[in-house]
Amino acid sequence: MKRILLTAFAAATVTVVSAQNSAVNSAILNHKNGTLDKAQTDIDKAIQHDKTKDKAKTWFYRGVIYQDMIGNPIYGKLVNDNTPTIVLESFDKAENLDSKGEFKGQIPERREILYGQVLNQAVEFHNSQDWDNAIAKYKLASQVNPKDTTAVLYAAYAATAKQDYPQAISFYDKLIEIGHKTEDVYKNKVQLQQATEASDETVMNTLSSALKEHPNSVFLMQEELKYYLKNDRADEAMTKLENAIKADPKNASLHAVLGNLQERKNNLEGATASYKKAIEIDPNNFDAYYNLGVLEYNKGSEVNNKAAKMDYATYQKKGKALEAQAKKHYEASLPYFQRALEIQPGDKGTISTLVKVYTRLGRKAEADKLSKQMN
Repeated sequence: MKRILLTAFAAATVTVVSAQNSAVNSAILNHKNGTLDKAQTDIDKAIQHDKTKDKAKTWFYRGVIYQDMIGNPIYGKLVNDNTPTIVLESFDKAENLDSKGEFKGQIPERREILYGQVLNQAVEFHNSQDWDNAIAKYKLASQVNPKDTTAVLYAAYAATAKQDYPQAISFYDKLIEIGHKTEDVYKNKVQLQQATEASDETVMNTLSSALKEHPNSVFLMQEELKYYLKNDRADEAMTKLENAIKADPKNASLHAVLGNLQERKNNLEGATASYKKAIEIDPNNFDAYYNLGVLEYNKGSEVNNKAAKMDYATYQKKGKALEAQAKKHYEASLPYFQRALEIQPGDKGTISTLVKVYTRLGRKAEADKLSKQMN
């Protein structure tokens, strides 16, 4: 009797296992035939059963079936926004269970497809300014491909647009962590830290790290100088710059930044010499040309202001001479601004300043022409 019961039990067991394996096979066959709704029903049964829920094949085809339903004109309605997460979880589980490497070549290919699907969804949300959903999809795309930088970068843009600056900073930190250390990444991080009123020490640490990656960045050097000056460390900044110039005397950017620091310390003669040195080394150094123009323009404005403050009698005696002196400074600034505009033809700040210079010099036609260009 016992023997008969054991045989019956064994037979029942084989029947159940066969039925469940049949569910997986049926899911695969229905997927192949394009009846994804039936494939979905079969594979959902298979992942619940004890005999098939721990098989790589079950989870791999679950990921495949759900993935192929995304965007499908017939079966797309059977899935939702959470489907890409289901697909990723399925491929992750299949990979963990695939001790024989049966799906080793297929899973990476499927992940790549999933990455594109999720990123496209993120872009759609981004374009409609649905920042929360866009960020969620960018995060998922990054999970699909942890080495990817595009999704993380655009997540930072989306968080910035949402004005969630701490989250945006976290995305820039992740970019830096995975090796995407461009100047713009550091620049944007610094600006966001400033917008959130981070401590001076926090911002300066970021600038220090950024300058190790981009030692010739004028923006980063100038921002660091601001904090040195703000914290009464101008002498340290000057020493740091002078040592950098000794080590790299042909670096035009360093001379331009030194000129900026000298200008801030009201050493206008030294600033002029440094800017001219920068131009001598690099005839296309925009900052040096522009700042030389500013120095001359400001000298003209100072002289003009003196004339404007004179009483009528004094002005009659000295005013015209001062205005002529101011005009010489405006004329001296003109070639610097013109050259700066040649180097960066679309720079609105330079165009705006040139309009002022032409106006000061009574060259209305040229001022009007540039105004139209700017508008």
